[in-house]
Amino acid sequence: MTRVYVDTSVLVRYFADDDPARAFAAATLVDGDDTLIVSTASLIELVHVLRTEYRVANPELANGLATFLARENVELADADRDGTIAALRWSARASARRIPDALIGAAAERARCAWIATFDQEMTTRTVPVRSL
Repeated sequence: MTRVYVDTSVLVRYFADDDPARAFAAATLVDGDDTLIVSTASLIELVHVLRTEYRVANPELANGLATFLARENVELADADRDGTIAALRWSARASARRIPDALIGAAAERARCAWIATFDQEMTTRTVPVRSL
């Protein structure tokens, strides 16, 4: 198996299924035998595009990302996969509007951070404490 980093543009075509040729190419890659590597940065970009351009509802988005990350051939480059899936599922129940916060929290947890510094008064995560500066 080959390890392939999957860029946001491929993920958008896979999830949006809006351009038949590119969606087919993305699905062929995702459903193939290669190990797919994604990052939280790509997932956050994907969330933004699917929300703003395609009006995907937040719970559907969080659950779709969790299902995608749970695939056997998908690895998360910069966060714990199981922790990220749990954070996404939490976000879908708690406040799916905060999906990027859930992804950031999972990355901070993997990095064993004591807390997350932010100016975002509404930021919340499932595991790592958040402190507003």
